Parts: sequence; structure tokens; C-alpha cells
Amino acid sequence: MVRWITRALAIVVIVAIAAVILDFGELLVPLDSKGSASMAPTIPACMGRSYSQGFTYKLRDPERGEIVAIHAARGPDGAVAPDRDADDLVLTLRVAAGPGDQIVGRGGAVYVNGIKLDDIETRPFPAVDIGGEQYFVLGDNRSAAVDSRNFGPVLRNAIFAKVFVVFWPLRDFTFRTDPEPGVPPGPISCS
Repeated sequence: MVRWITRALAIVVIVAIAAVILDFGELLVPLDSKGSASMAPTIPACMGRSYSQGFTYKLRDPERGEIVAIHAARGPDGAVAPDRDADDLVLTLRVAAGPGDQIVGRGGAVYVNGIKLDDIETRPFPAVDIGGEQYFVLGDNRSAAVDSRNFGPVLRNAIFAKVFVVFWPLRDFTFRTDPEPGVPPGPISCS
């Protein structure tokens, strides 16, 4: 009996230490939508929770279509700005364009290097040439998202993890993170 308790306690301690190390090293990070509607309906705005992992981006750069976690800060005026050194805010957005790409919103759609990105209805925005080590990120809820259309391209060093699963609410559990085509849901009230 004592041997069983000792083994169980050792397993619990090892799992707890591993969880702390993975979280501290940003290798496995739980994310909360905190009322943000930027990625709805892919990640539910109210109570939506997902997990991201930082292993991938230690080996390679983000790719178009991936949902990424970005360190950001909120300024005194309330404006959001990606910042690799910030701890106050984590943005969850989809990579739309990378280094060397040109992105533009016209005719209700987004085009990257002249090719239509997806079928999410999007208001027009001017063409942006993406520099080296920069990424243009968009929310799936384009009519309510705070994204690169507001704060510009994101530096690579502010992107720290890739979202790989939506796990809460349970009815929305999925490993599929493809955007839903059509008209975005717009502003969402969580009250």
C-alpha cells in the first residue's frame, strides 16, 4: 500500500513539474478568448478556450492559414500592439501573409499576391507589402477583429505558439481550425 501511494505521488509530482516547465517555456499554453470575438466562430468568443504549442515555431516559421498566439500590450489609449516582451495580453489570430507577400482587401475578399485567400467576407483595406520577419494576421470574425488591419504587420519574434485544438466549450471541441466561409458573426456580447 505504501509503495503504491509513493508511486502515485511521484507520478503526480512529475506531471506537475512537466506542466510548469511546458507552460513556462511556452511549449504548451492554454489560451482563453477572454470575450474577444476576433476568431469567432473558430474559437468561441465567450468562454472559448484553446491550447497552443510552441514546439513548432522553435523549428520553423509560421505558415499562411495557421492560427498563432502573439504577445501583445494594451497602451494607455486602449490600443493593442504586438510586443514580444509584453505579458498583459495574448492575441490569437490567423496568419494571412508572410515575408515578401502583398496583401489587399478588395471586393469583399482578401488577396495575397493576387490570389484569393479565403471565402470570409472582408471590408476593403489598402495593399500592404510585408517585410522580412513580418506577418500579416487576421481574425476569422473580420467585421469585429482587432488584427493587422489595425496595428500593422506583426514581427516574427512576437509570435510564440501555434493553436492546435479548441477544447472549450465541449460542444465546440475540435482539432480542425479551418476558417468558416461567409459573413462573419460580427460583434458578440458575452453578457
